[in-house]
Amino acid sequence: MALQDRILDEAIAAAKRWSHEEVEPRHVLWGIVRVLGSSAPADLKPEAIRPFLEPPGVAVSPPTISAAAQTVLDGCVSTEGATAQARSVAAALASGSSTPAAPDAGPQVTSRPVVAQAEPDATSAAAELPSSRPVARESIASILAELDALVGLAPVKVEVRRLVAVQRLNAERRRNDLPEVDGSAHLVFTGDPGTGKTTVARLIARLYGALGVVSQGHLVEATRADLVAGYVGQTALKVQDLVLTALGGVLFVDEAYALARGELVDFGDEAVAMLVKMMEDHRDNLAVIVAGYREEMWDFIRSNPGLRSRFTHYIDFPNYDAAELALIFESIAGQARVRVDASVLARVGELVEEARSVEDFGNARFARSLFERAYANMAARATADDRVDPDELDVMIAADLPEIESSSADRRRRIGFGAN
Repeated sequence: MALQDRILDEAIAAAKRWSHEEVEPRHVLWGIVRVLGSSAPADLKPEAIRPFLEPPGVAVSPPTISAAAQTVLDGCVSTEGATAQARSVAAALASGSSTPAAPDAGPQVTSRPVVAQAEPDATSAAAELPSSRPVARESIASILAELDALVGLAPVKVEVRRLVAVQRLNAERRRNDLPEVDGSAHLVFTGDPGTGKTTVARLIARLYGALGVVSQGHLVEATRADLVAGYVGQTALKVQDLVLTALGGVLFVDEAYALARGELVDFGDEAVAMLVKMMEDHRDNLAVIVAGYREEMWDFIRSNPGLRSRFTHYIDFPNYDAAELALIFESIAGQARVRVDASVLARVGELVEEARSVEDFGNARFARSLFERAYANMAARATADDRVDPDELDVMIAADLPEIESSSADRRRRIGFGAN
């Protein structure tokens, strides 16, 4: 794989880990340092440039590549060029700019002359890296208000508030020279797909940051593929890198039970062992949340004594009822500025009751899938006569929703509500 492609892969992975909408020069900088490894400038190491990737975003779609990032990538045709680009981006970010000046990267294949510039003082730039910058703390009350605004999840909200209470009381006890009562920040989320586990994990990461449980408060999402490699010795390195990315925040491992479901020749156990070690090594500045189906997660935690001793707090996420999923559907429509009336929501409730018999019912994912299919029907209706009336731009009617099928197989085929 070409150098540029490898750097781009790492840059995209970084943007996804931090939930950023675009691949920017800062992500390319991370990619350069990761790909060059020991050949990267000594003053530009992952732990030094990681703060540039903060704060985390809220994007859920794959990131796009910005024009500025593409410009930096275009200069990475050689190790020397990539090094020059890394220094330029680091200098720009340290000075508060998001777009670096074009560096003198040596001979380049280009359609226009490259204007030679003085190379940035990388030593001084690295000295200004924001590893020790103070983090702006969010209001605990405002984050809890976001939690309360989520549809349903009443027992989850109670448990999260208990977590906050424990951490607040422990903080007061520390200030009064009293010992803390064990309030482990590591959590196990159990429940079916689409029940809000990732959304709540993001809020907990921010709460931990606001409470001072961790230094930053970002969330890094991972699955088995992000932790397990295919060759001896690589898995431990992958886990170490991922934990260092999450340091100061929360590492969220979805479908964590898959780590204990490999073949005989598999490195899932190695990943678990290294994760347990890293949790202990960084216990003062890292929280880990593992999530998955109820039975599978209980089996996973029992599979390793280290997991059993560190994960002692479980939060179960109940399935949404029909009324709650209708509210979620209404919220999705509102975000898209599509109007729905009571007849539409009543129809959504009917579809929820029918679709629950389908294997892998997706809860909130069902509501989003249903809205997307209904919107497609709405679009077909609006454009059927080759003209679009004003009301057809933003009004969804009950007829736009899919028909209820008599067989679950047909429902799966026509509606497509399997978990994404």
